[in-house]
This record gives sequence, C-alpha cells and structure tokens, in this order.
Amino acid sequence: MLATERQNQILVLIEERGSVRTVDLAAEFAVTDETIRRDLQALAEARQLTRIHGGATSLSGRPKLRSFTERRIRQVEAKQAIARAALARIEPGRTYAFDSSTTAFELIDLLPDLPFRVVTNAYAVIDRLVGTENVELVSTGGRYHPKTQTFVGGDSIDTLKRHNVQTAFVSCIGLDLKRGASEGFEEQVAFKERLVRYAEEVVLLVDSTKLGERSEYFFADVEAFRTVITDAGAEAGFVERLRERGVEVVVAEV
Repeated sequence: MLATERQNQILVLIEERGSVRTVDLAAEFAVTDETIRRDLQALAEARQLTRIHGGATSLSGRPKLRSFTERRIRQVEAKQAIARAALARIEPGRTYAFDSSTTAFELIDLLPDLPFRVVTNAYAVIDRLVGTENVELVSTGGRYHPKTQTFVGGDSIDTLKRHNVQTAFVSCIGLDLKRGASEGFEEQVAFKERLVRYAEEVVLLVDSTKLGERSEYFFADVEAFRTVITDAGAEAGFVERLRERGVEVVVAEV
C-alpha cells in the first residue's frame, strides 16, 4: 500500500473514532510503529490531524457526526443480515421502540403490516411506516435535528414515559466491554439512555466494525442489553466475553 493511500485511510479512521493509537494503526495496516509515526507527522504538518502522545486525534478531538444519509451506505450487507435476524422477534400485539440508527431502519424496512405499536424519534422510521394500515405509529415529538434526522429534547423523552415498551431496538457507534455502548451526539444519547431504562428488554443491533470501539458519550452498560445481534465479522473472543457477561449474542450470516 502506498503511503498516501494509507494516510487517507488513517484520516477516515480518525473521522470515525475521534482518535487513534500508533500501535493499533500499525497492527491494522501491518506496518511498523515507525512507519505510522511518519504518516501521522506528515498529516500533522499538513494540518489534517493533531498529534498526541501515542497517536493522533482529529482537529476537533471528536469523531465526525455523520448524517443519516452518510450512515445508510456503510456496512449495508451486515446491517441487512442483522435486520433479518432481528425480524423473528417481532410479534403482533406488542409495543416496540426504535432509535434513529440506520441498522434499526433496515429492520423497519422488513416489518410486516401487522397490529403492533412502534414508538420512535426517527423521521425515517415515521416516513417509512406512515402508510401502513395496521401498525400503530407513535412519534415521540421534540425538536428536529436535520443532520441525524431525529427528534430530540425533553418532549421526546417525556413521551417514552407514557408507553410500556416491551422491546427496544437500538444501535451505537461503539460497544466497549468495559464502558458499554456509546454515541457521538449528546442529545441522542439522552434519548437512548432513557429508552434503555424504560424498555422491558433492549436488543442492540450492532455491526462488527463497532465492537471494541468507543465514541464520545456512553449511554448503557453491556449488561443493559438482553441481546446483541451482530454479523459474522465479529471477533470470536469479543462475542465469548459478551456471553460470559450474561448477554445473548446472535451472529447473523451476511
């Protein structure tokens, strides 16, 4: 791999994670630590990142907040496989909540038009289900955030209190074994934190690229999730450690 190509990929990783470590990059690209240090120095001199001890951060020090449209085209096959595995958990007569994640939206795309209730703060979910005849659709309301296409704020959280949500389907930017699930948008985290607290059970839909990662804000411990559904790219050791914590893990074949 040419140095310029590797450096471009490093910038992509920093956008996604906010920061990177030299040793981790060396392992990912199968090069020496010294090679990565030269890459980081070159990018720092070009004012494309900030050097820190042991690695680098984005210029802001935070991951880039991606729009719903940007997120929809990433890891599509894995998300679709996860959605197919989650579909078996949908039954008539129950109340389900969905966050604004693109993985949850793949499940929404598969939902049959049956008599169950859907509670959501996601514009895309509302837009997809508004034409159904049997699904009872509940918008949490709140202030609209155009980039993430979500409704956020106190009104959306208050709505959650009034519903008996049997199962909540949520996703995250990163799932860390020590700190749990995290997101990059603080107001969305407040919504997810309450949703996890109020729902009878929570199913985390998370593709394998997010396992072992951390983002800016944490909203739930690992044990908060009854089930984690991921794809076949998940590292076996990570899956086993989740199961040791009492979490059901479903690995969907892509």
